[in-house]
Amino acid sequence: MNKGKSLTFYGLFDVVEAIEIPILQRDYAQGREEELEVRTLFLNSLFQALNNNDESHQPLDLDFVYGNFEEGERKAFSVLDGQQRLTTLFLLHWYLAIQHGHIEEFRHRFVTDEQRSRFTYKTRPSTTEFFDALTSKDMELSGAVISKQIKNSQWFYLSWQQDPTVQACLNMLDAIQRLCSQNDINLYERIINTSEPYITFQFLDLHSFGLSDELYIKMNARGKPLTIFENFKAKLEQKIKSFDGPWPEYTLPFQDSASGYDYFIHKVDTDWADLFWPYRNVCSDDDSFDDELMNFIRLAISYQYLIDNKDSPIELDLNSGELFGRNGRLEALTLSKYEELDCLNKAFIVRLISFLDLIYRNGLVDNKINSYLETDYYYAEHETLKRVFNNETSYDDKLRFYAFYSYVAKSPTKEELNEWLRVIFNLTENTIINTADEFNKALFAIDNLYKQDNSILETLANDVEITGFSGPQIVEEKIKAHLLLRSSEWRKAVISAEQHSFLKGQIGCILNFSEILSYYRDHKHCEWNKEEDNEYLNKFRRYSNAIQSVFDLIENSSASIDFLWERAVLSKGEYFTDKRGDKYNMLSSRDTRNNIPRDHSWKRLLRFGTSSIEQKQKYVKAVLDDPEFNPDEVKISLSAICYKAIETGELEPWRKALIQHKELMEYCKQGFIEKTNSEFVLLGQSQRNHTHTELFTKVLELELSEDKSQLAPFSHLWYVPVKSREESAHLKLSGFAHNGEKYQIEIHKTASCFDIRVKGGDIGNAPETLTGLLESEGFELNDMALPSLGFYRYYSDKNQKSIEDVTLKIQKLCTSLEDLSDE
Repeated sequence: MNKGKSLTFYGLFDVVEAIEIPILQRDYAQGREEELEVRTLFLNSLFQALNNNDESHQPLDLDFVYGNFEEGERKAFSVLDGQQRLTTLFLLHWYLAIQHGHIEEFRHRFVTDEQRSRFTYKTRPSTTEFFDALTSKDMELSGAVISKQIKNSQWFYLSWQQDPTVQACLNMLDAIQRLCSQNDINLYERIINTSEPYITFQFLDLHSFGLSDELYIKMNARGKPLTIFENFKAKLEQKIKSFDGPWPEYTLPFQDSASGYDYFIHKVDTDWADLFWPYRNVCSDDDSFDDELMNFIRLAISYQYLIDNKDSPIELDLNSGELFGRNGRLEALTLSKYEELDCLNKAFIVRLISFLDLIYRNGLVDNKINSYLETDYYYAEHETLKRVFNNETSYDDKLRFYAFYSYVAKSPTKEELNEWLRVIFNLTENTIINTADEFNKALFAIDNLYKQDNSILETLANDVEITGFSGPQIVEEKIKAHLLLRSSEWRKAVISAEQHSFLKGQIGCILNFSEILSYYRDHKHCEWNKEEDNEYLNKFRRYSNAIQSVFDLIENSSASIDFLWERAVLSKGEYFTDKRGDKYNMLSSRDTRNNIPRDHSWKRLLRFGTSSIEQKQKYVKAVLDDPEFNPDEVKISLSAICYKAIETGELEPWRKALIQHKELMEYCKQGFIEKTNSEFVLLGQSQRNHTHTELFTKVLELELSEDKSQLAPFSHLWYVPVKSREESAHLKLSGFAHNGEKYQIEIHKTASCFDIRVKGGDIGNAPETLTGLLESEGFELNDMALPSLGFYRYYSDKNQKSIEDVTLKIQKLCTSLEDLSDE
């Protein structure tokens, strides 16, 4: 049964009188609306075969068609396998005959004298009637959609639209029309050519092999429909077979020199299948590795497409989004879409084979890939591969995966590979890559780098132009390349700093503080003398030790040491990062919302590159250079620096407040503040539509709370935060009553002063004992209109400029009021 008779659809009718789709078969599925991918791929392959102008063309072979001959008056062939292909071929013959004026030839071949179609379905009478009418009734193509033209014909019964096979045939004819309507070649003459055929299949009569259709049906019923991957794989293998020209040197156990096609079809079912088998349920629980291998192939396709089009920015801009979805997740494109983008070229196949062979590496070890690396620090081979199989790779993962296997293909030494991975890790870890465009640029940079003839350190030291990554990080890698090439002492110092859990390859601040950065900027190298080398190395070690000591304590939480680091740096200068307008961040939070780790972290501030950032880094250096600083006693020494700054009395009030009171930074859960010349707002979250407070009144609350006995006759002190710009956050005292009326004090902060307000009851008509006392203390009666409350009156004093003034004023007022208290 391994060899049938090669026939064309036209030629089949020399062997049979009719073709019947038996009752046991399903309806015509290839034309269903949901089968767009299958339909498109099959029609494209037929269309390409018919348009092959090579005189020595090879026909497109559609594989086996099985069936047997029904007993009866005519020699009717009953189809058991091949129904979908034969139906599509029949419809294509009919359309091309109409299009190119060969309908009479078509009828002579495919229609009986009784005007019955020689290709028909026995599944439903309506289907049989439709094929008879379609083939025997006259029709001329117009500009209309073919299905609408048919349904508008007088011979078409509306009830036929309920027949799923008829509906599918109409969909297929529309698809054929879209594909063939603009073609000028007479494809009908080609499709009926039996001497030099363009499309063939292998015809098998089961009875001639002694097999009953009952046995075949049972065998076929046990099978599963082809998966997306199996369909993709079959089409991909056809594509590979079509490539001309030489391949890389491939060998197989039974073949010294194999083509790419022979190599692929053997490996994908042997070694590579063994490779994927242990990972078969990473992506799904179907106990097959189809989805995992499909995800791997999609990634390889994406790499090659981007590399092929790196000089075509418009093409990339239009189509990169087709390949990558949200957060860089690979989209499951159809084979036809990949073909439309010209992704399935020979270079892709070569890269795919290379990656698979490099990963397979002569087999698995303990049911895992055989690792090239001794540690996972710079690249986690096994875990990254699992994420590839599960389509869970980040942009960084994709870049590192590409960089790793592209470089391994060069057969580097372990030292060369490790150095390469260190640089790639540093670049990807310290560059923001959130979009497809950013990913593309980084990928192109890696592609250019690994193709360099020199080692990566020599390449960097030679100041080769590199794009696609953070500019400061690229400069940093070039400086470090010079240092690593100098001596083992420098290597030990640099690697130690790089591998700190906070720094993770970004040590720009250490290079800056030790003045190596300025030397490199002046000379473009680090070729100083031996004496200078000792000085630079000692400085580097000192600042490296200091930075590591600090961030060992605060990497996960500045609150763990009462924000002493931030407060100490603030004592040297305003180091905040800005978000926009008047909003800043104190870098005091480790919250992951609102891009805080990316935009408002110590990592960002300690990277060099702009004059603004490097100016702020000077405040960090000033802390590390402070005589009080001790890397062995970080918390104690930072506390001493803060205390010294407060005692000098030379700080702006807001800086003094933040340094003196840790609670202020603690209140800002995401580290955000708003600061202008007229106000200083502590944001509970990141926006004013969440609760927020005013800095100086909050400080006043903290200081007055230290001894509440001085606030008598007021028994309660609390802060009133607000959630909008229209409201004013303030401090409130309550619990005082006079002549049966309760009164409160509110303390607000305006641009130039504090506003102390005494409110309660009808204070304008309060007893003279109270109003006279307030007026003697400098308070004035005010009216205020509120939309919700109407007019209300209060006494106000706006003569206090500082927290100290307000504290004294409140204490004095409380002492005076105590004699008037009802209690």
